[in-house]
Amino acid sequence: MLLARNLLNPGEGNCKFLKILIANRDGSQSRAFAAQLQAQQDDFDVIPVGTGEDLLAAVLRVKPDFVIVDMARPDRDGLDSLRALSTRQMLPVVMFVDDDDPAFMEEAISAGVSSYHIYDVALPSIKPILRVAMAYFKRSRELNSRLVEAEQQLTARQTIDAAKRLLMSKDNLSEPSAHRFLQRRAMDQQKKLVEVAAEFLRSHSQPRERR
Repeated sequence: MLLARNLLNPGEGNCKFLKILIANRDGSQSRAFAAQLQAQQDDFDVIPVGTGEDLLAAVLRVKPDFVIVDMARPDRDGLDSLRALSTRQMLPVVMFVDDDDPAFMEEAISAGVSSYHIYDVALPSIKPILRVAMAYFKRSRELNSRLVEAEQQLTARQTIDAAKRLLMSKDNLSEPSAHRFLQRRAMDQQKKLVEVAAEFLRSHSQPRERR
């Protein structure tokens, strides 16, 4: 991602080669699109996805800075591989299509496309598009990381509270006393408070009745 960061912030060193993976079901179209890209910038290393190769496998093989998907027409089946990339938050995806389809545009962005464009014959200047895609991708990844962190904190709080309630009920402790009990155990075992709380809940869970 260093090359992509240099593209986003041109003052941060020279970007000699920016590796771009081109995905297109038609091999000849893919080569033509790659040629247009290469003609725009001599510092692009443009690599088409192999014939019959899965997009995720191609990304793992090539390790590009960007993926550009070129579709002759909106293809909803083609979004499945983009969802796989989006789930792993791997890299920015730019999509070009020939036909204007607002509903498909929304689906593509939901599938992980960072920048969506309609073009016919002449390919627009690509570097500004890549900059926008990188900025959108970074922002989206930061927001998702914050969401995951908030969910983890909520789950941890719920686990600790459940362990404290069990202690308060089982040993007739006050809430502060139950909290101190878990804290001392966490310190003694050199574990996180939530780990001790989860272990305490598991060890005191009611066994299932045998039939």
